[in-house]
Amino acid sequence: MRMSGVRPLRVGGLLLPSNVLMAPLAGYTCYPFRMLAYELGAGLCFTEMCSANALKYEDRATNRLLLTTEDEPFRAVQLLGGSPAVMERMAESTFLEAFDIIDINMGCPVPNVFKSGEGSALMQDLKRAAAVIRGCKRSGKVVTVKCRAGIREDELFAAEFARMCEDAGADMITIHGRSRSMMYDGKPHMEEIGHAKAAV
Repeated sequence: MRMSGVRPLRVGGLLLPSNVLMAPLAGYTCYPFRMLAYELGAGLCFTEMCSANALKYEDRATNRLLLTTEDEPFRAVQLLGGSPAVMERMAESTFLEAFDIIDINMGCPVPNVFKSGEGSALMQDLKRAAAVIRGCKRSGKVVTVKCRAGIREDELFAAEFARMCEDAGADMITIHGRSRSMMYDGKPHMEEIGHAKAAV
């Protein structure tokens, strides 16, 4: 029985069988979890958030997050980083050669990530964010972006950010409807997602 609204989804050159996607979740979306989600009908699943800087220094714990096999229908890694040069280098590295999709994390709100200029901090610097996207695109892989509705409740700009992502070459944009300041609580701004959808 097919659920209403579930349909194939094209992302870059890939045709996913379903538009129901499993978000990257720290501590959960390991390889066995992703395979279970695929069996249950997910069109796409992402690894946990992987730090480009940690990969650059060949961190073993981060490298373990990249475990995959040819049995995984589509392989999507979520990459965190604020340096366009490092992100491009890791996107083209052997660490990610097995992956079809690079999902750039521009939505993580946690203080240590934000202070380092990564995650949702990239939403404050459109020029650098665009450079990160363009750098990852040079890998030849499909590139998607995860972002937020904005930084603060009085600073929501999902449509503007989505246009930048599209112009820089992103193949898909996923928006968490809360601002960075809301972290994970409060009612999401669904209208901001609508504005972004209408803008690209």
